[in-house]
Amino acid sequence: MEKFAAGFKKVQKVNSIVIGAALLLMIGVVFLQTFCRFVIFKSLTWSEELSRYLFVAVIALGINLASTNHLFVKIEIIDGYLKGKALFIMNIIRKAVAIYVSFIFVYSGYELIKIGGYQISPAMGIPMTILYGIIFVGFVLNAIALVVDTWEQFSVKEKEEA
Repeated sequence: MEKFAAGFKKVQKVNSIVIGAALLLMIGVVFLQTFCRFVIFKSLTWSEELSRYLFVAVIALGINLASTNHLFVKIEIIDGYLKGKALFIMNIIRKAVAIYVSFIFVYSGYELIKIGGYQISPAMGIPMTILYGIIFVGFVLNAIALVVDTWEQFSVKEKEEA
């Protein structure tokens, strides 16, 4: 499992580069649209759709990085009251719920991929399978990140007890 976790960390590094590139492209497209609208007085028909799809890609692909770095919203007052084993169990419950939700999104994303084969985006004419596939991949990565994080939490706990 340690080799798998190390390999997954490398996948996350590549994923963060892809997310950064998508974010830069999104900023560029929005800037270009603003420039064209106010300087050339013509609007780009595809820019809003592309920026929306890039935004979805950044969110869907970035959720596993948030899971790995524990950046989700949590109630700090509960964590302040819980200590030791109770806090450990609470974190496991949180991760189990997050894994369950990720699997729901994976299943839904898979079903949307099948439907997306019949749809194309209105402005750009790309198959919607691409966007739904990004959502699917993002939540598969999130489920893996949560499993790896849970495994790491258990291995740290075992080392503390030994």
